[in-house]
Amino acid sequence: MSIPHNAADQLLSSKEMIDALELMFRRMDAINAICTTDFPLYSSKNTNAWTVSSGGSWMGGFWGACWWLRAKLTESASDQQNAADICQRLAGKIPVDSGYRSLIFWYGAALGEIWFRDTQARALTRKSITALAHSFNPKLNCIPLGAAMGGVSTGHQSIAIDNFAALLQLLTSGEQNLHYYMAQHHAETMLTACRRHNGAFHASAYFDGRGFQPDDQAGLWSRGQSWAMLGLTRAAALWGEPYLTHAKTACEYWQHSRPGSLPPNRLGQLVSCDDPSAAVIASIAMLSLARLLPEGEYWRAYAHRQISVIIRSQYFIGFKQDTGCSENQKNSSTGVFWGCCYKTGQNEEELVESVWGNFFLMAALAALTGFINPGHC
Repeated sequence: MSIPHNAADQLLSSKEMIDALELMFRRMDAINAICTTDFPLYSSKNTNAWTVSSGGSWMGGFWGACWWLRAKLTESASDQQNAADICQRLAGKIPVDSGYRSLIFWYGAALGEIWFRDTQARALTRKSITALAHSFNPKLNCIPLGAAMGGVSTGHQSIAIDNFAALLQLLTSGEQNLHYYMAQHHAETMLTACRRHNGAFHASAYFDGRGFQPDDQAGLWSRGQSWAMLGLTRAAALWGEPYLTHAKTACEYWQHSRPGSLPPNRLGQLVSCDDPSAAVIASIAMLSLARLLPEGEYWRAYAHRQISVIIRSQYFIGFKQDTGCSENQKNSSTGVFWGCCYKTGQNEEELVESVWGNFFLMAALAALTGFINPGHC
């Protein structure tokens, strides 16, 4: 297998990827100045009208992760301190009834322990693992979604693909065999409930008393499919088969169902916005898969191509903006990645800049340039 020459010719160089990272670091400074002590969540399109949260909601850990990642690359003591301060502000989310705590504390705390051996981040990570473990339901054989932070009324009987990767990573980062056991059983339940043989995944499922029933059509939601790919590569790194085969099959399904690098939010919809953020998460999954397979270079090149297209697209502002950009983009802040399709109202989805989108794009660039292990993201 090989990447088409016309795509390969446009691959970002290492210098270009570092330039893009530096633009995004400067964007972080601008966001920090706007939001001060609040957690930034998202900003509509390429504006500076940020929706914020005093407690961080489910996205708060990604703001901390942006700073842990920046500190990892810059080796700046002030960046690391900023990350540590944000980390401690997440402590109030530990008792919240939500499986999304795994997203908060894997990205917001555990990365600080892994990259910097930060003792306070380690303590918070351990507390979050203990709290999550208390939510394990032996009957369902998993940690259900819960009712808070985006959970639904049936949250205690439901599972979702969004936190699949983070939950596995967080539970297995500790030292207790019981938590490792819980992670493995959660992964088995996700496969049973959400996987289809062609590699497509359902985004969520609920327990009806006899077993899990999917809530949607498998593989249609692009970000849901990419979350599944990310979780499977984490399971493959932990346990090998059958997860390695399932991860490869899910990536192949992505490739065949979404041949372009700017996938639609949902397949099969006549009116659907793009969701480049889904391709970013898929790229990190592919970079992780590449480290597990003999033919890994193919998947690394495929991820490199996807990220290159996104950075050169209208959804990333400031990269060689003197060519092909609108006047509005030229007057906007640089380093803005506004390619995240997000539900901002009851019946409204729109493209936004988000802290999770920014983190994953920076992580993909950092992984492609060799600064970090994509398996940590």
